[in-house]
Amino acid sequence: MKTIKKITLFFILIMGSLVGTAQNSSGEIRGLIVDEELNPAMGAQVKVLQAGVMIKQAVVDEQGKYAVKPLQPGNYEVLIMYIGYKTFRYSKVEVSMEEASYLDAQMELNALDGPTITADKPWEKPIVEKSYITMHSINFEDLGHMAVTKGDVSGMIANISSDVFVSEEGQIYSRGSRVGASKTYVDGELLPFDTEISGMAIQNLSVITGGIPAQYGDLTGAAIVISTRDYFSGIAEKNIRQRNYQEKLAKKKKEAELEAQKKKRQEEIDAEKKKKLEEEG
Repeated sequence: MKTIKKITLFFILIMGSLVGTAQNSSGEIRGLIVDEELNPAMGAQVKVLQAGVMIKQAVVDEQGKYAVKPLQPGNYEVLIMYIGYKTFRYSKVEVSMEEASYLDAQMELNALDGPTITADKPWEKPIVEKSYITMHSINFEDLGHMAVTKGDVSGMIANISSDVFVSEEGQIYSRGSRVGASKTYVDGELLPFDTEISGMAIQNLSVITGGIPAQYGDLTGAAIVISTRDYFSGIAEKNIRQRNYQEKLAKKKKEAELEAQKKKRQEEIDAEKKKKLEEEG
């Protein structure tokens, strides 16, 4: 019976990705772009990249607004380009399922008759969420640092929300609701039964305990929403890790070369001093 459940789950995940049900678990990046005088930067380009590859892009409208969607949950690099202005680069802009990540910018003029300058800018998630939904989320990277077994989804859920409890039998229920009132969705599909899900297959895990969207039905408990990792997101993260590793190696090599040059120069100085003392003696 357990094997049949796993096989059924496998087909649910595959079919969900094929028919585009991931739209239910996607997010977006939106915001307002203005120039140095706070006028709408109409025509500015907003490019969203992952592992150096452009995923999507948008053009700022006459009101200075833009929206890039749908985007799978994860971290993205965002470039904002506007003729005559510096290119802004934001790294690690986090996108969560069914949420909008807001990125506003006031552009800065580029140097006259010079090459376009790229300025790195920090991005921080707004403290005040622009949503009525009470949701606790955690992404793949943070899941990897949890002190729970990678396949223990119930344990993960109990760690990210104090409003959700797990019974001794592993059943999930939220504060004030009965056991069995909570439902689990994988890539937008309702799981018809409790089953095991590999922690390594999870891209984003969210627990919605308040303001549950209508698409999840009339729940009296919590909605556990899981988006799975696809092949391309795995490749992208692998490329990012490799690039970061190569950058660290290059930095260490450069520091070692600089240290060697300093040591060599000091030896030359000491030799010159010694020679001078011998000549004077």
